[in-house]
Amino acid sequence: MAFLVDPLISESIAKLTDLRIKPIIEDVVNRNQKLDRTEDERKMFKEELEEAEELVKKCAKVKRNIFKKFKYSLKLKDFNGKLLRFFQIEVQVFQTRGIVETLSGVHDIKIKMDSIASDVKDIQLSKSWNGNYSSSMSTSSRTYRSGSENMEREKYGWRAPALPKGIVAFEEPLAKLKAEVVAGIGSDDYGDPMDCDDRSVLVVAAAGGCGKTTLVKMLCNDTEIREKFGENIFFVTVSETPNFMVIVNDLFNPNFSGPQVSFQSNEDAKNKLENFLNEKVVGPMLLVLDDVWSDTFIDNFPSKNRECKILVTSRTAFTNYDVFKFDPLNEKDAKTLFRQSAFTKGGKRPSPVISENLVNQMVTCCKRHPLTLSVVGRSLNGKDKSVWESMLKSLSHGRLVLDLHKDVLIGLERSFEALDDEFKECFLDLGLFPEDQRIPVSALLNMWVHLYKHDEGGVDTLAKIFELSYRNLVDLMISGFKNDLGERVNHCDQQFVTQHDLLRELAIHLNSKLSLEKRKRLIINARGDDFPSSIEQVQEPMQARILSISTGESFSSKWCDMEVPYLEVLILNLMSKTYTLPNFLAGNPKLKILNITNHGLYPTEFTNFNFLTSSHNLTRIRLERVDISPSILSLINLQKVSFIMCKIGNGFKKLSTRHQNIWPQLVEIEIDYSQDLVEFPETLCSSVYLKKISITNCNEMCGFNGEIGGLINLETLNLRSCTKLDKLPESMCRLENLSVLDISDCLSLSGLPEKMGKLRGLRTIYMKGCTGVHELPDSVEELSHIRVVCNEEISYKWQEYSNVEIDLVHEDPLETLKKIMPF
Repeated sequence: MAFLVDPLISESIAKLTDLRIKPIIEDVVNRNQKLDRTEDERKMFKEELEEAEELVKKCAKVKRNIFKKFKYSLKLKDFNGKLLRFFQIEVQVFQTRGIVETLSGVHDIKIKMDSIASDVKDIQLSKSWNGNYSSSMSTSSRTYRSGSENMEREKYGWRAPALPKGIVAFEEPLAKLKAEVVAGIGSDDYGDPMDCDDRSVLVVAAAGGCGKTTLVKMLCNDTEIREKFGENIFFVTVSETPNFMVIVNDLFNPNFSGPQVSFQSNEDAKNKLENFLNEKVVGPMLLVLDDVWSDTFIDNFPSKNRECKILVTSRTAFTNYDVFKFDPLNEKDAKTLFRQSAFTKGGKRPSPVISENLVNQMVTCCKRHPLTLSVVGRSLNGKDKSVWESMLKSLSHGRLVLDLHKDVLIGLERSFEALDDEFKECFLDLGLFPEDQRIPVSALLNMWVHLYKHDEGGVDTLAKIFELSYRNLVDLMISGFKNDLGERVNHCDQQFVTQHDLLRELAIHLNSKLSLEKRKRLIINARGDDFPSSIEQVQEPMQARILSISTGESFSSKWCDMEVPYLEVLILNLMSKTYTLPNFLAGNPKLKILNITNHGLYPTEFTNFNFLTSSHNLTRIRLERVDISPSILSLINLQKVSFIMCKIGNGFKKLSTRHQNIWPQLVEIEIDYSQDLVEFPETLCSSVYLKKISITNCNEMCGFNGEIGGLINLETLNLRSCTKLDKLPESMCRLENLSVLDISDCLSLSGLPEKMGKLRGLRTIYMKGCTGVHELPDSVEELSHIRVVCNEEISYKWQEYSNVEIDLVHEDPLETLKKIMPF
């Protein structure tokens, strides 16, 4: 009867299994319903349970029929096997899925908690400072201290400040800065931390109010940077007059609640800081020094022999270190930043009253300057449309942002106050030139030679420009000729500077502190045909030594009666085709420097240029896009003349036969981009004091009309990019004092003078791009030791001469084309 036992056992097992798992399965089904599981999943558990119950009930009803009992016992046995497989396979899969979902949920919670923790500055997790790095550095040959020596970061100062909410700009500069900060941080090929040099210091340089501090705060709170440096991020606010011992004490006692750290001296504080960093910090370190005014202060912070990066923000580009130039905001970011300040909710306008066009105009008036955008935006937040229009009208009609918003002025003025006296004067001179126009360094040279005794070669002038550029008060542009060896025929030749509109406004504002009649620099901007009424109302003589007048295309030269008896420097910026000089120039006794620049398309013709002929002390004149009047040749005391893009041919032709000795005191003449100069004027060939002739980019210039050999004191002859010049006069071989000859890119030049060897004083020849010169005269071997700057093709012609030193430059055809085409 053994075969009868199996059905009984099977039935008992089925009942026992049903009793035990039924409550569990029912609970699983209910919880799946609460978790919004699919109907199919819930049915799977429910259907298995119902099938088991049905088999057990049928088997229990069979009492005496042995064959039916045996039949159901087989079904129960099969079901037990099916149920076993269900729990071993399918339920295990669902269990695994549940575990993964649980871990995922925990991870999401962790991210949210981390986000909350970063927003709450005073709530930080207590975790060891160095633990994150001990495992990663275990393979290093260097030994790092154990976890028991770790410190808790929150006990110390110099913590990176929390990022202000709502930062909406700087995404592009942040990405670039992040790349530069991370570069070079790591280990060498042997796993040892790389030694740091001056490249471990990176200076974020920009003018005041441009957002440098905001940018580095964004960097310190960036996820990738936090992963890279962990808790080893330090942030120090330095300021203009820092106390190093106080700053170091802030590290050890950030809340001033404990005992103050005593230092015997700055050197003692430096040593204690270095010991602290050596003992406590392991792994990469980021140290931010915000608002640094002197590069010597950086030396207080150790940066050698460690995995470190020192990030400095400053208004000055310290040239001893790598510099990250923080460019102005792009138009999109500027508009976004302005909206954030001007509108209440995330940059969205509360009503359609303020049009998109009005917003765009306000952003333009703010010059894309972050501080100005924020200050002006806040001042307009919630204000009526009429207030916006009034503000726009004020800014559009010459009112300075600095006059309307003192916060912007204070921020920018600090950069000016940090300058030495002469640098201050040079910065203030930059406000004499028009907005959004590049300023020729040669024009500044003319002024500063007279005003501040700069040297004629431009060394002092360029040094001042470089220093102002390092301090982000001006931008230096280098254009035109410059060979690959970094040398120039003249230090200021073909160089320009530009200035941010707000910095120009700062210069104008600072120049305007005194009353009109007492100002050293008087800046007049005439709009339309109207002269400023404030100038017309002045009854007494002006005391200005420097006068700048800017007029537009519609100005009809209706001058008011004004007296400027002490005037020494006059800068005229104009746009009209005809122009009448002001009456006060007639017979002005002190005028020495005249700079006239026409920013229009066509050369300006002056109706009364003869007014200047009685200005006997006028020594330097620079004219740009001007139709030269013959009366200019009567200025007998001129020492330097510059004609840039001027129409000059007729002026010289009319007087060439009547004036044998014009400009007898002339030392230097510059003619650039003149399209009607065919020959060097004969009337200038008797200027015995002339030391420098520069005729460049004059495409119609064919040669010299006269005996250039009479210029016995000539030292520099610059004929660069005169593409039709086919030969040099033989008479130039009598120029015994000639030391520099520049014939670069004279494409039609066929050769050098036969008696070239007589130029005993010649020391340098620039002749890159002289493709028409196929042979050199034999006399070149008679030259003293000479340096030839040329391209490879020309160099072959000079290689056989032992008295020649060749400096090769690489020729860029596109750059050559740019040089010979007018800009």
